[in-house]
Amino acid sequence: MALERVKVDGNYLTKNGKRFIPIGAHWVPAKAALQWAQYWDAADIEKDFVKMKELGFNVVRFDLFWAWFEPHPGCYNPEACKQLDSLIDLAHRYEIYLHPTFFIGGEVGEAFWDVPWRQGRHPHEDPDMLRLQTNHVAFFTKKYAGETAILAWDLTDEPPFWVVWGKTSDAMAVNWTRLLAWAVRRQDPDALVCVGTSMEDLNHGPFRPDLVAEEVDFLSSHPYPIYTLDRFTDPMLSERGSYCGSFEAALSRGAGRPLMIHEYGASSSQYDPERIGLYDRIVMYSGLANGVMGFMPWCFTDAAPETCGRLPYIRAPHETQFGITTWDRKDRPAGCEVRKFAKLLQKLNLESIEPRKGDAALVVPFEWAKAHGDLNGLGLNGYNTIPYTSVQDVHRTPENDYEENRWLTGSLISSYILAKQAGFQVDMPREHHDWASYPLLILPSPLTATDRNITHLHTDFWKKAEMYVKNGGVLYASFCADAAIPEMQNLFGARLADHEPVEDAVFTFVRDFGSFKKGQTIEYKVSQKPEHWPVTVCLEGGTVVAVDAKGNPALILNRLGKGMTLMSTYPIETYLSETPAAFENNNISFLVYDALMHEAKINVTARSSCPSIEVGVLGNAERGYLVAVNRSFKSQNASLILDFNIKALSLVESASGKGRAVHENNTWSLYMEPWDAIVLEWTK
Repeated sequence: MALERVKVDGNYLTKNGKRFIPIGAHWVPAKAALQWAQYWDAADIEKDFVKMKELGFNVVRFDLFWAWFEPHPGCYNPEACKQLDSLIDLAHRYEIYLHPTFFIGGEVGEAFWDVPWRQGRHPHEDPDMLRLQTNHVAFFTKKYAGETAILAWDLTDEPPFWVVWGKTSDAMAVNWTRLLAWAVRRQDPDALVCVGTSMEDLNHGPFRPDLVAEEVDFLSSHPYPIYTLDRFTDPMLSERGSYCGSFEAALSRGAGRPLMIHEYGASSSQYDPERIGLYDRIVMYSGLANGVMGFMPWCFTDAAPETCGRLPYIRAPHETQFGITTWDRKDRPAGCEVRKFAKLLQKLNLESIEPRKGDAALVVPFEWAKAHGDLNGLGLNGYNTIPYTSVQDVHRTPENDYEENRWLTGSLISSYILAKQAGFQVDMPREHHDWASYPLLILPSPLTATDRNITHLHTDFWKKAEMYVKNGGVLYASFCADAAIPEMQNLFGARLADHEPVEDAVFTFVRDFGSFKKGQTIEYKVSQKPEHWPVTVCLEGGTVVAVDAKGNPALILNRLGKGMTLMSTYPIETYLSETPAAFENNNISFLVYDALMHEAKINVTARSSCPSIEVGVLGNAERGYLVAVNRSFKSQNASLILDFNIKALSLVESASGKGRAVHENNTWSLYMEPWDAIVLEWTK
C-alpha cells in the first residue's frame, strides 16, 4: 500500500486525513553500521524493515552521509540515490515512513563523518559551504518532491556540527536554518522540515527552539539526562531523571511549535536493560501526557560483534549496545516497551484533541530566547544616534554562557518538578508572550536576579506582574543575593535589605499554610556560592508564613487587589538543583507550591493525591485522555482529582498490564505498579 502525504494538524501529524503519532527508532544496521551505504546489503536491510514492522514502527529515522551522497562539490552519487530509492520502496511496502537527516556529520561517540573537500571551512559560516549545503538540500528535495514516503526532511542531526563545536553563533544558526529550509520549500512547498537538535534547548545552544521555530514545522529534542548530570544529578531511573523529556517538551513547545523526541534511551553496556525499558516507558508516556507528537529512541539495534572492532565503536564501548533490539533482532526490554506503546497509539483517536493549557506558567526570559545581539523590544528607538553595545554580548563565551544557563535551567527544572508534584499542568511561555492568561506564575531565582542578562526577567516585567496580581493572578517568586526588583514592596509586601551567608536553610512555619502546620519545618541543603545566598528583607505589609533559623522571614505572603504573591527569601529551587536525589525519599519541598495552590483557591485541571504520579490531559470540549505516570519504585494507590465533570472514564492501556482506575463512592482512584503508566479515555 502506498503511503499518503503527511501534514501538520495542530499539535499532531495527519495521514489520510487522520491524526497519528510517529513511533519508530533511529536506524543504524547491526553489521554494516554507519558504513551501510558503502556495504549495501539489500536482503539484510529488508530483514530490518520486517523487524521494524513487527515492533509496530510507522517511521524510521536514518542518516544521509554527506560524503557518500555528494563525494565532490556539486557531484551527486547515483548509487546513493538508487539506495535511497530502495529505502523508499521498502517504506511503501512495509508502511513505514522515512525521516532522513542530511549532512551526517556527527554520529556515534566522538565521530564526525566529514566531507573530504571541506578544507577546514566552517559549515555554518563559510559562504561557499552554505551555498553547497543549500544546493545539496535543493537537489534531493527536488528529486523527491512529492514523495509521500518521506515523513519530513531533517536538516541535520545534533547541530552545531561537532567538528566546529563551540564556534557557531546564534546568527550562524539562524542563517543556516533559513537557507536550508528555504531550499526545501522552494522545491517542495508541502514537505515538512525540522532540525534534529539534541540538547540545544536545555544547553542554550545556537540552534535552540526560539531561533529555529519560524523555519521548521516541528521541533526536536534528544533528552539524555545521563549526559547532563550537572542538572540531572540523580540516577537515570529517578524522579528528576525521568522528567527530562517532558521538561524539554514544555521548554521547546513554549517557542510555538510541537515537539518530536528523536532520540532517548541508554546503553545496556552501562545500565540494566530492564531499567532502560522502564525509563523509556516513562519518557514515552510522560511525553504523550505533555503533548509530544512523535517518538524515536536511539537506536534500532545493538552493534554486531564484528562491528565492535572498528571505528567508531572501538572507541565508544557504550554505543555498541544502545539498541532496542539485540544485533540479531531479538527484543530488548526497551523494544518490548516500544511494541506496547505502538499498540497503544493505534488505539487513540486524536481527532480535535490537543494538550490542555497549563494551570501554571514558568516564564522563560526574553534574553534567553532571543538571538544574541538583537536589541529589538528593549526600548531603543530608531533615532538613537549614540551606539549601544552590550558588553555581555561582546564578551560572551561558551564558559560564562554555560554557568549562567546551568543556573537558570537547573532552577527551572526544579520548579517544573515541584509544580508537577503539586499537581499543576505546566507551560513555559516566553517573557513577551501571553503569560498573563495563566492563573499562576512560578518565578524561581534567578528570574528575579539582575547581573547576567540571560538568567532574569526585564525590569518592566514587574510592573506588568503587579497589574496581573491586582487582577486576580497568583505569583510565586524566590530570591537570591543577586536579586533586584524596583519598588517591589507593593508586589511582595517586603523590600530587600541585604544578603547574608548561611550554613543551612531550615524553614519553620509560624502559621498554618496549606498542609503545613504551625511549628512544622522544612530543610534544604544550601549552596555556598555567594550569588546563591538568601536575602534579608524589610517587611512592608506582607505576612510572614515561615522564618529561618535566625528568625528572619523565609516565606512572605502578600495580598494585592484580587490576587496574591508568595516570596521565598531563599533560592530554594537553586538549592534543589544542586542537591543529588533532591526529589526522592519522600521529599516534601513540593508542598510549598501545593500550599500556595490551596491558599489561592486554584483548581488544577487534573491531578493525583500522590506527588509521584503525574497526570496529563489531552482533550477537547467533549472527550479526551488522561495519562498517568508513576515515577516511583513503589506501587501506588492514589485519588484522581478532576476539575471538570465527566460522564465516563475507561481504561485504554496500562503499561504494566496491572494498572487501573476504580470508581467508588463518587471518587476515582488510581492503582499503579512501580514505574507504571496508564491511559484513560474520558467523555463528558
